[in-house]
Amino acid sequence: MPRVYELPTHLQVEDQLIAGLTARQLVRLLVGASLAYGTWDQATWLAQDIRLLFALLIAAVGALFALVEPSHRPLDQWLLAALVFILLPRRLAWQPGVVVVRTRPRQETAWAELELEPAWLELDERPRQRRGKRP
Repeated sequence: MPRVYELPTHLQVEDQLIAGLTARQLVRLLVGASLAYGTWDQATWLAQDIRLLFALLIAAVGALFALVEPSHRPLDQWLLAALVFILLPRRLAWQPGVVVVRTRPRQETAWAELELEPAWLELDERPRQRRGKRP
């Protein structure tokens, strides 16, 4: 009688822990709630209405980061992608004459004295330019 094996087919799906939320979503909700409570508890020098407004705003931002996933990607990844897009240059200019020369570090060890080192591994020489016709 042949054996029947069950193969998992949902490996790319995150496990749901509580109320249909994944661990990542729960952590984001808890961080938002903790920051909101910390704002409410520690900012006693503000008026009660303003403290409540700040705490609710922070809790709402935490809930947005936890629950809203446009195009199946969390908001923090969208924020990181936007920052990378803003900070990195959009145009790269070619500059002639810039040559990056890399040298391979030599490691001298007593037991590897007979190790082969082919000449084509030496990277400290610049490639020669041919003049004239190519064959």
